[in-house]
Amino acid sequence: MTQTHERGGTWWRDFFESADCIPLSFFPGEEETARQVSGLRGLLGLRGGERIADVCCGMARHAIPLARDGATVVGVDCSAMMLRIARATGADQVRGLHLVQGDAARLPLRSEAFDVVLNLFNSFGYFEDEGQNLQVLREAARCLPEGGRFLLETRNKKYQILYAPYHQQVMLADGSPAVIRCRYDPETHRLRSTWSDPDDREKILYRANIRLYSLDELRELFDRAGLEIDGVFGEYDGREFEGWERMLILRAHKRAG
Repeated sequence: MTQTHERGGTWWRDFFESADCIPLSFFPGEEETARQVSGLRGLLGLRGGERIADVCCGMARHAIPLARDGATVVGVDCSAMMLRIARATGADQVRGLHLVQGDAARLPLRSEAFDVVLNLFNSFGYFEDEGQNLQVLREAARCLPEGGRFLLETRNKKYQILYAPYHQQVMLADGSPAVIRCRYDPETHRLRSTWSDPDDREKILYRANIRLYSLDELRELFDRAGLEIDGVFGEYDGREFEGWERMLILRAHKRAG
């Protein structure tokens, strides 16, 4: 059985180095990923040849097909394990794709070097410090020239509060069971999740702690980061966000000045 993993406000550093994060994160499969990549092409007007930074790229689910489309893609992730999986699935053989280990709040990338920056699959809000979450957006803006495009896919706060698994059995990588419990803290606006031994609730295997942002809060953060929102969507197919969708997708561009 997995041992407890926790490291203060940087829980993800251990979580995403464990094989258990694969089943526990419910990563979309090939068909859904293909639909998302198709949606990215439409939402961002991608035609091939763009310079794209995929921040928190994980297993390079999006980076690989985008590079195959003809873009030059740099995938950045803090998890060495995720990058190893990406390479094992053929990322190193894709022309124009480069994988780099790094932190989203301190990107190892040149300023104004990309046409597009992506932050996908609920990878925003991990930092305990609110300023660090803002810094993730500022780093994305730094890597863009004026007019460069940024796209964030994150959790819809209302949906997440209503439908988070407040008590659900899940399976770990080795096939053994665990129980996930989620609690929303209205004072800190954070969803706090624990995975525990089904026979001993006090035996915590993993913890997660994610700041959930409302659309209005994200608008303010984007503005402070120098990003101007020009599209708000509830799905990758471009349907307009109405407020109760599972995901919230923001498209923006870097403001002048």
